[in-house]
Formats: sequence, structure tokens, C-alpha cells
Amino acid sequence: MSGLQILGATLWGFFTGAFVARFGRFRRWPSRALVLDEPLALAEERTSRLRRIYANATRDSWDGEQTFREAVQKHGGIQLEREKREALVQILNVLMWGELAAWYISAELAEGLDDADARLAASSQVFDEARHFYVLRDYVALLHVPVPPLDAYFNTGVRQLLSSRDLTLKLMAMQLLAEGAATAIFRTLLKADVEPVLSELLPLIEKDEARHVGLGVMHLPERFKRMNLRQMKKVRRMALSVGNLIGAANLRNADAYRVLGFDPREVNRNIDRVVYELIQKLGPIPGTEAGFIPVIEPTGPEYERLQDILLPQPGTKPSWGVRLIHRTIDAGARLLPS
Repeated sequence: MSGLQILGATLWGFFTGAFVARFGRFRRWPSRALVLDEPLALAEERTSRLRRIYANATRDSWDGEQTFREAVQKHGGIQLEREKREALVQILNVLMWGELAAWYISAELAEGLDDADARLAASSQVFDEARHFYVLRDYVALLHVPVPPLDAYFNTGVRQLLSSRDLTLKLMAMQLLAEGAATAIFRTLLKADVEPVLSELLPLIEKDEARHVGLGVMHLPERFKRMNLRQMKKVRRMALSVGNLIGAANLRNADAYRVLGFDPREVNRNIDRVVYELIQKLGPIPGTEAGFIPVIEPTGPEYERLQDILLPQPGTKPSWGVRLIHRTIDAGARLLPS
């Protein structure tokens, strides 16, 4: 699939996602009161290789509150200038609410999957995602800067996913696309050691996220075996819609990445590399040569051309077409429900 075809699919996803986000079951998600209010009750556990995910989660479980408190004490709080705090909270805001969405979805998977070992793996993820949400929420509060509204594209994509009753779609879009993107961003922040307290937390979060990705990679092929070609293509189409909306949200964080010293093109490349590798593990849709998600390999010239459209190099003069695309993206964000 070419870059223009992906762009067309993104526009389709914009309109369908906007409808679901505005009128769907999760149209009021997320509740911003959660930034300060009392926590939600932890979703209880509903109840090979999948079973080992559960065993490893039990073995590697960590106390989020204690780890956070010890890291803050060790480094004397967060020593970061305000401009970087504001940039960091913009990026973490998406990750924090993404963890809440993953918490909801993993609880649903733990209840609804018909494979007992997959349910065990999803059950352990419920606890991981709850811990990640609260740790990131506490960290964001400690930054002492205003928490911005959630990006409209991300909000729309997640509402669309939460509103679906298709567990295969949720495994694909959350376990591979969203978790893959989050893993790449966590690694980027950790490698650069943006802030010492955060760097104490990220290795633990990233290790958990690797298990969550494993659930998708291991269990999705079993579900695909029971689906016909039409059903698999529907999952592909919907997952691409959600993935592109989440990707658009990350592009809109380009200035925040620059403030923190990152090249947004490299961040985007890292995300696409992780997602590309995960999708490759699934192989093509049975009976076709098409991949489950049409991600362009992030090494070739076509990928660079797409980067030049989405994230023009600083100092270059974008063409009128590129400017029009970016104006359309900004206009879309204003039209989407907040």
C-alpha cells in the first residue's frame, strides 16, 4: 500500500472514528476527574507460552507506589525546567490515558477470550495496566504543570476501539499497534534519560509492555484461523483506522519532542520500526499476500518521502500540498470531539 493509499485510509478513519467518538458508548471517555479524584476499583481477575506470560507477570510484579516514592526520594524530586516539563506532560498525557484504555481492554479480554491461557495472560495485564496508569498519573501530577486536554485524534481512535465489541480487533489494535507505539516511545525517553525519576520507572513499565505485545503476537494467529477472509479484512480495515488516528496524535507532538531534544522524524521511525516488526511476525492474511496492517518498511525511499510529507525537515520550505495536508490535520483536530 502506497503512502497516498494510507493517507486515504486515514481520512476514512477520521470520518468513521469521529462519528463513533462523538455518539458512541465511550463518547465521554476519558474522565479528566481521574487526574485528581479517587482511583477506580482495580478490575478483578476473571478467571504453553501464554501461560508463561502470566507466570512471568507474577514473578516480575512490582509495587508502583513504593517504586515511585523511592525514585522521587532518591533524586530529590523532579529537577526539570518548566518548558521541558510542559513538553513532557504533553507526551505522557497520551501514554497515561492509553494505559487507562489498555486497562479497560485487558479486563474485557480477560473476561471474553475463549482460550484459558490467553485469559490468564490478559488477567495479569489488568494489574500491569492499572499500575502503569496510577504511576504515570502520580508522575504527571508531580510535574506541577497544567495537564493539557487529550489529543483529539488519539481520543477518537481510542473511543472507536473501546466502543467495538470485536475482541480480535482489540487484540490487534491495542496489543500490537498501541502497545508497540508506546513501547517505542518509552524506549526513546529512557535512552535519552530525559528525567531521572522517570528513568527509574520506564524499564519496569517497558518490561511489562513487552509481555502485553506477546499476548497479541501469540494469540492472534489462533483467532485468525477461525475467521474467513471477509472477517479478517474487516479487522484489518478497522485496526488501520485506529492505528492511523493514534499515529496522527503522535505527529502532533512533534514540537514537544523537539523541546526535549528529540528529532520527531527519528521518534516516528522508531515507532514504525517496532510496529513493522510486530506485524511481520503475523505474516500475511491467509490466502493473500497482504499484511494485516500495511506499514511501510521504515528503511526505504518511499518511507522517507512519506516522512517528508508528515514531518518536513526543519529549514525546508514545504510544498503547497504538504502545507494543505497539515492544515487539514489541524482542522480535523478542531472538528473532532474533545
